[in-house]
Amino acid sequence: MTVAPGRLLFGGRIGPADLHVHYAAQLLVGSGLVLHDADGAEVRCDAALIPPNVPHAIVADEGEGLLALVDPASGRVPRSSSGAGSWPLDLRAPANDLAALQAVVTGVFGPAGPGPRHPALVAAIAALPGLLHERVRLADVARLAGVSQSRLSHLFTEELGLPFRPYVLWARLHRALASLAEGFSLTEAAHAAGFSDAAHMTRTFRRMMGSPPSALAAGVRWLQ
Repeated sequence: MTVAPGRLLFGGRIGPADLHVHYAAQLLVGSGLVLHDADGAEVRCDAALIPPNVPHAIVADEGEGLLALVDPASGRVPRSSSGAGSWPLDLRAPANDLAALQAVVTGVFGPAGPGPRHPALVAAIAALPGLLHERVRLADVARLAGVSQSRLSHLFTEELGLPFRPYVLWARLHRALASLAEGFSLTEAAHAAGFSDAAHMTRTFRRMMGSPPSALAAGVRWLQ
């Protein structure tokens, strides 16, 4: 696994995961993927693109695969229906090859870079990394961005397809994973990302990733 600005890339075994929701776009490339949406509808495919904030479950796969999480503010994040039938893509990439995954991600989302166009949203997103160690308030971020709270809230939903609070949780998760990649303990990573404690971080990971952070800390080889 590697952590890049606005992106998380993973190559390896993609095991089953209960219904969960990412506040980032998810690209899956594997063999014999079986996915469910929130209504229980099933889709079988070898690649899928799941939009941000869409509940989904990974029921089964048949071996090694690739997974990418892409910040909705980084690149062209496509939006599609929450239904499983809209997720399959016609993509191929060698299993467990992060270089191949990076090329696929660039092809789907474009090169990493600022996605939002409104300057207030750009300013708000730029300010967030410096605020994650404490409680992040919409009012404070709106003041830094020079707009009202209601205007900033509207910009997050309109341009990113994601409300402000879920985007902050995604930013915290990304910071926590970056800290784990640097060798931090679970408790240290939780504090660096602004979680109240490791238990709070674990609950967020389960809700957003379908598994606890300890599974990553113990079973992943981190690449720079």
